[in-house]
Parts: sequence; C-alpha cells; structure tokens
Amino acid sequence: MTQVQPVSIPNTRKIDFVSGVNGHEYSISVALPLLPAPERGYRVLYVLDAHAYFASATEAVRANVHDVVVVGIGYPNDPAFIKKAIEPLGPLPGLNELTSMSYAFGLKRMYDLSLPVSAEVLATQQIPGFNLTPERVGGLDDFLATIETEVKPRIAEMVSIDRSNQAIFGHSLGGLAVLHALFVEPGAFRTFIAASPSIWWSEKAVLANEEKFSAAVSAGTVSPRVLVTMGSEEETPTPVPAALAMAQAELDARVRSNRMVGNARDLTARLQALRGSNGYQVEDYAVFAKQGHGLAPWPALGRAIDFAFN
Repeated sequence: MTQVQPVSIPNTRKIDFVSGVNGHEYSISVALPLLPAPERGYRVLYVLDAHAYFASATEAVRANVHDVVVVGIGYPNDPAFIKKAIEPLGPLPGLNELTSMSYAFGLKRMYDLSLPVSAEVLATQQIPGFNLTPERVGGLDDFLATIETEVKPRIAEMVSIDRSNQAIFGHSLGGLAVLHALFVEPGAFRTFIAASPSIWWSEKAVLANEEKFSAAVSAGTVSPRVLVTMGSEEETPTPVPAALAMAQAELDARVRSNRMVGNARDLTARLQALRGSNGYQVEDYAVFAKQGHGLAPWPALGRAIDFAFN
C-alpha cells in the first residue's frame, strides 16, 4: 500500500506565538540557509502572506543567493485557529478544509495588512463573502509593531543576522503594507519591495505619510532602497470567477477605479524624482507583461531577490 506523507522544505523551522501588541496569533516560517553564516551574519527577507509565498521565496532564494534567511509571516494552519477565525462570517456553504483555511487567512490578512477605513468607504470596497466592517480592518500599524518587536527578535535569537541588510516583500494588500512601512518606518528595513500594491485602499490613505517621507529623503536622514512591481493586466477587467458573487459591471468598475497600474507607476516616478543620498535608490517600475493580479507576485519575487541581495 502506498504511504502518503506530508511534504516539507528541508532546513526550515516554525514558530507560533501570540502577539503582545494586538493579542493575535501568528505563525512564522523560517528557511535557514544551507551554508554557515558569514561573519556579518545572514541577510534576511521577510515575506508577508507566508501561506502563499514562503515556499516559492525559499526556493528562489536558495537557487540564487546563499546567505539569506527567508522569514514568512502568516497564521497557524490549525483547525481550532481556523474555526475561531471564520466564526464572524456565520454559516458558509460548501466549506472544506482548504476553503476554511482560505477564509480564515483572508480575514486575518484583511485586518493586519490594511489601514483604517470609514464604513461609508468600506461599503464600496466589500469583498463578497467577507462581510467586512471597520472593526475587521485597519490593524496595519499594530502588525508592523509586531514584526519589529516580536518577529525580528525571535529571528535574531535563532540565527546570527545582519541587521543592516533586511528586506520586506508584500503583494496586493501586502504591497500596501510595505509602502506604509516605507513611509512611517523607513529605517526598519534596508529594502522595501511592494508587489502590486493596493494603493487605492481607503481612498489612497497610504499616501498620507508620503510628504513627510519625501522630506526625510531629501534631507538625507533616511535612505531606503525601493522596488515597486505590477502585472501589466491588473487594470484589465476579467470575467467574474464563479465563486465570486458580484456583477460583471461592478467588478469592471472597481478594476478601473482602483487604477492599480497607474497608481503604482505614478508613485514610483515621484519616489525616483527625490534627490536622496547615502544609498537611497528607487528601482525602475517593473511591469510584467501578460500578468494579472494573481500571477504577478511570482515574477515579482524573482525581481525582488535580485534587487535586494545581488
């Protein structure tokens, strides 16, 4: 009889913990390099939405650079956690193990990776099936504080790291989170990679701190490295998925209104125009041909690793 075993990635570790900042549960996935640490310590790539991108980021890093720890930040894949997470949604038809996990992680990331939004604006940004309210979004500042005060120290306890050379990668709302971190904590990471950032969220609230950041760059007090990426088709309406209870016209209008490609292009141009110093660098806006929102993060990961570490 064929034996079926779970698949795992060699030389990886997992840490589950409850944040002292917001009281939420998190799971950190850590991929350790296969070679000993250099004298300065390992460089680090922090990846948001670990359930989606940790494995890909790990293999891409290991195939191209040999002194980088990959840290995926996500949520426990635990039945009790998932059940508790989806309780606010009420009864959901056709749930199975995979769809329950998707709903649970989706709800948690909507809170952790977003800025506050009013009920009026949120009504125009609803995601079918999630029943979002202002209380279920807007936890980004606490999430970033959790990374800074609870995730980073745990990684530093585990392995020797180069604190001066850490990067963060996020896609979609994760890209929004990266941009917010860039504007409010530009010294937290050396390199910021925002893939397909949802700049449109809460009427572009993420840009509220851009002017202050720009002044700091111009004064030479901060000098991060920045990469913004996008799929070329992210402003092109597509057929409504069968599982998404939304009219085609409504989806088309949202895609046009969100202006994913244009917003990110305009922001990159403004950041490139700043006269920074001390290593300030904004890479050319990377647009991946024939890629929509769902496929754009994978070429973005490759570009991110090359930009951050090569």
